[in-house]
Amino acid sequence: MSHLQQALCQTQNFQYIHERLFTSGQLNAVQLKKIKEYGINTVINLALTDAPNHLHNEDKMCLDIGLNYIQLPICWDLPDAEQALFVLDTIDFLVKDHQVWVHCVKNHRVSALMYLYRQYYMDMDIATAQHLLHQVWTPNDTWTGLIHSVDLLLKGRKATRELEQALFQTQHFV
Repeated sequence: MSHLQQALCQTQNFQYIHERLFTSGQLNAVQLKKIKEYGINTVINLALTDAPNHLHNEDKMCLDIGLNYIQLPICWDLPDAEQALFVLDTIDFLVKDHQVWVHCVKNHRVSALMYLYRQYYMDMDIATAQHLLHQVWTPNDTWTGLIHSVDLLLKGRKATRELEQALFQTQHFV
């Protein structure tokens, strides 16, 4: 492991999701420069600007060093399932062409979403995804509820796709 990789792994609650997706808690200015040096080109922040330890002018710092910066805040006390699904779809779209680093204050919001991302976008088994989630934290009742709500939306989406594929294959051979 290179010196740069070791430094990146030291960010709060760092998680390697796959070769184009990394997560952590709040980054500082030095860490932003290191992730740019590593080859990351997009930073997504799920925390609100009034969150504890929020990096003042993070958007400007990212732009100044050539990082794309996207803020998709999810409320800690009342997270919304549709917003969470939007974040997951945005990440899935971006990682096709970009190296993406997603963060929030402590990587709690992000790791809850990555639990779902791993299952529905990466086809990871539930037990492994849950183990990786619990390396960062055990979600409270609010975030467990969000996970279940988004899980239902993703299951519905998956069932719809499977039904469409089955109908298409049936009609294709008629």
